[in-house]
Amino acid sequence: MLFNQQRADMVMAKAGVAAIIATSPENVMYATDYNCVSHWINKGFQVYSIYTPAHEPKASLVAPSLELEAIVDGTVWVEDVYIFSPFKRGPAQGNEMDRVGKAGKALLERAHTVRRALDGLVAAIEARGLQSSRIAVDELGMSPFIFWELKQRFPNADIIAGNALWWEIRMVKTPDEIERLRLASRITEEAINHAYRLVKPGVKESDVIHAYHRRLADLKGKPTFMVLGSGSRTSYPHALSSDKTIAAGDIVRYDIGCTYEHYHSDTARAVVLGKPTAQQQALWDALSQGVEDAIALIRPGADVRDIYRAAMKPGKDLGLEDFDRFHCGHGIGISVYDPPVVTLADPSESAFLMPRVEEGLAPGMSLNIEVGYYMQGVQGFLCEDTLLVTDTGCDRLTTNSKALAYDDFMAGIAG
Repeated sequence: MLFNQQRADMVMAKAGVAAIIATSPENVMYATDYNCVSHWINKGFQVYSIYTPAHEPKASLVAPSLELEAIVDGTVWVEDVYIFSPFKRGPAQGNEMDRVGKAGKALLERAHTVRRALDGLVAAIEARGLQSSRIAVDELGMSPFIFWELKQRFPNADIIAGNALWWEIRMVKTPDEIERLRLASRITEEAINHAYRLVKPGVKESDVIHAYHRRLADLKGKPTFMVLGSGSRTSYPHALSSDKTIAAGDIVRYDIGCTYEHYHSDTARAVVLGKPTAQQQALWDALSQGVEDAIALIRPGADVRDIYRAAMKPGKDLGLEDFDRFHCGHGIGISVYDPPVVTLADPSESAFLMPRVEEGLAPGMSLNIEVGYYMQGVQGFLCEDTLLVTDTGCDRLTTNSKALAYDDFMAGIAG
């Protein structure tokens, strides 16, 4: 199961909420294991789940008739289901239905049928007698109009924005989540290592990118982002795909991620095609050392502010001009960016809008440490690794070499 029920109960008790509702594809998937394609590809599509640990049933799913097969053919653990928006299937006409067809028919016969998704959510709240309770609603997948309508349906309830609570719940991963994260990182590095064997003078950046994507598909990963630049294009933090030809002496930098069963990877390296200059080597050494120094501090109870300072110190000691980053890392899971954010600032008041980590890191948290430096229109570097916080320290999920010279980097892959 992806859902960390024990942590959810603790977070909800601390917030004083009786029910927590998921509305975004990530949170519904996390809460129920329901993989609804329409929900992922249609931003306005409404699918909900509700979790109420002190009431029975503990959880309900509000799902479209169109995708009921994803309930019975998947790993959904929620038994109480509300089906909306009828989508007719043709009759069996004397032919034997397959297992999923039979299970879908049985689900339709036992499920609650409602007109709209919101009607199902309202019915689930009423069935639990929570009309006057405090309810946290993930605001990311619900339009302001529907959120307003929900409040009108329950004028005596205290309905609050709940995505921050979902973030807090998701910070500590279950074993199933950890396995998916581990495989996502492994697939990503295998794919980029395969693609980097093409890197040489005269090869197009786009050829390397395509090779990476093809290898990802072979390994059952799905691309989420692929930033690859060479030469001066490495100074663009998120360079667009290009047919630029790689030249001798170029820096070639990647910042990449994939998903494996909806869980993300995120890693970055830079190499020089030839012998690095003294300036390039000193700069890279400072950045990669910052990543290593930060990783050395990762353990239960560690303060993200201390990790941030450790990550930044080598670059500051080198005297890099305008070396100032808002963060040096972030959590990762069913979203690329999750809390904890490795920063000195309050992430809840930043562009991230993510909760603070008040009591330090905890076992089961997963996070990325990243340190980069971009010289406008000249060159750029980024070093990034993914870690899992364990009971005694941390476990690395990304293991690629941090050698700057291309030949040394590739030798590390071969080893």
